[in-house]
Amino acid sequence: MRQATGARLAPDARRAHLLSVGAAAFGAHAYDDVQIDQIAQQAGVSRGLLYHYFPGKQEFFAAIVEDGYDDILRVTLPDPALPPLAQLQASLEAYFDHVAEHPHTYRALFRSAASAHQGVQAVVQRNLDTQAQRIMVALAPMSPPSPLLTLSVRAWLAFLVHAALDWLDSQPPLDRQAVIRACTAALVGAVGGVGGVPPGT
Repeated sequence: MRQATGARLAPDARRAHLLSVGAAAFGAHAYDDVQIDQIAQQAGVSRGLLYHYFPGKQEFFAAIVEDGYDDILRVTLPDPALPPLAQLQASLEAYFDHVAEHPHTYRALFRSAASAHQGVQAVVQRNLDTQAQRIMVALAPMSPPSPLLTLSVRAWLAFLVHAALDWLDSQPPLDRQAVIRACTAALVGAVGGVGGVPPGT
């Protein structure tokens, strides 16, 4: 961070640096407790420069959330050539890899976002919808998802988020593979009785 703040960065690199510093701040504190002046100081820039990239606190946090979700969607993109359970397991491995590599961003996405303005919540909702749609396409590719399947998958996504947050915070640390197995079993159990889902999913 010292190297980044002390150097003249290209606009894309400066923006990425500001998002990284902001994610750490919002991941450690509630949205209302984070001050833009403090983030600018931690990033080694003026408040005016930060506002050059982001018009206000809400827009800054929305950019952090959108950037973080884009990364999650990118790394967990399923391979349609695999059977559903193998797709799930590969995506979960990538998901928990990402959580471990970006803990501050993950906490910001799923803790601070709950208290943020509606624009941020809309970003959260849109990305959860994308994740849910991916899962439902893998489970029932030949038919539109039933309301019960939609409910089950969305409820499981809430389970996944809480499992990942608890895993990040656990002391002593929970075994990563055991948590992934629990998440896999939870989805299999959640959709097991839903019509239209192939047996053995």
